[in-house]
Amino acid sequence: MSTTQDGKSTAAKSIDIVFLQDATGSQGPYIRAARQAIQQICSKVSASAELSQGAIRFGLIAFRDHPPQDMSFVTKNFGFTAEQSVMKKNLDGLIASGGGDGPEAQTAALADALNLEWAEGAAKMVVLITDAPPHGIGEDNDGFAESPDQNDPLQLARQMAERGITLFVIACEPTLSRYRNAVDFYKALADITSGKVFPLTLAEKLGDYIVGTTIETIETEKLIAEFEEVIVDDIYGSETPMEQVTDKLHSKLADTGVQINTLNVENIYNESPQSTSNTNVWLSAPMIAAGRPKVVQVEGPRVKSVFVGRGARAPEVAFMPQAINMSQTSRVVKQSAMRQCVIAPGGAMTPSASSKYYRG
Repeated sequence: MSTTQDGKSTAAKSIDIVFLQDATGSQGPYIRAARQAIQQICSKVSASAELSQGAIRFGLIAFRDHPPQDMSFVTKNFGFTAEQSVMKKNLDGLIASGGGDGPEAQTAALADALNLEWAEGAAKMVVLITDAPPHGIGEDNDGFAESPDQNDPLQLARQMAERGITLFVIACEPTLSRYRNAVDFYKALADITSGKVFPLTLAEKLGDYIVGTTIETIETEKLIAEFEEVIVDDIYGSETPMEQVTDKLHSKLADTGVQINTLNVENIYNESPQSTSNTNVWLSAPMIAAGRPKVVQVEGPRVKSVFVGRGARAPEVAFMPQAINMSQTSRVVKQSAMRQCVIAPGGAMTPSASSKYYRG
């Protein structure tokens, strides 16, 4: 639970968590891990965030691929439930099978998630668990040059951000990074919503990742509720640059001793100017078709040598309360601003028609 120096609780009242679960042939261990983690997620999140277990709703959307690559199903939407037993039963019914050309139907799953009946006032998060990219981002042997269902993942992510939904990507490694563009693309997709990509090399650690991201999201959401009005007035009313608003808020939070439970996962990726450039290309592209020609080849292995091959180790994972950092403060400011705006490619924000700061 995040706290201020005077000991005030910053717990949220409820949370909606949606799993977008890749159900193609390679995902058996991750489906089993998700199934085993449900009770752990409920008990640990309830205790840490001071929520009743009925205040935690789970959603599940399984996805495979579009025909003719896969003829079984594109997505299977189970909707929301507050019952652990129902969520476990839904996962029990999933069998990892199929898949075709590498890229899968992640975009269709994102569209289904966006259109779920989200609870008003709840913290909202989507957890995408996959080892493959979506169609249309320029991977070799992609059976669809464009997104096959006419949805665009970049546009969907911006709509999620406007609705207060945070996207986290659990990158099943070392498989995902074997694709040319997947890691950089998912970093951009998550960043649009102020989410993150977490590399996962051991399926049994999935529950720890989800517990950590859930609790951190709840605590961030409470800070948004506390400071959103002031943040939005500064940005849209006084036209103060977002960086200045962030600095001002961070100083205030630091001075009052705000702590937040934080998930830290060791970075397994080799960073490079090319990979950073590619992520920025996707962030600024209006649609994937506009970004695809601008991404460049990243030379060398994407994953650091200590995490692959014989003798490989798993990334270090830590979850503990710590003083709120600048990145978390930036997330509070950015998400507060996004929920009253229309987000353009590159992150430019203009007040939405429903905002009192709308200028027509």
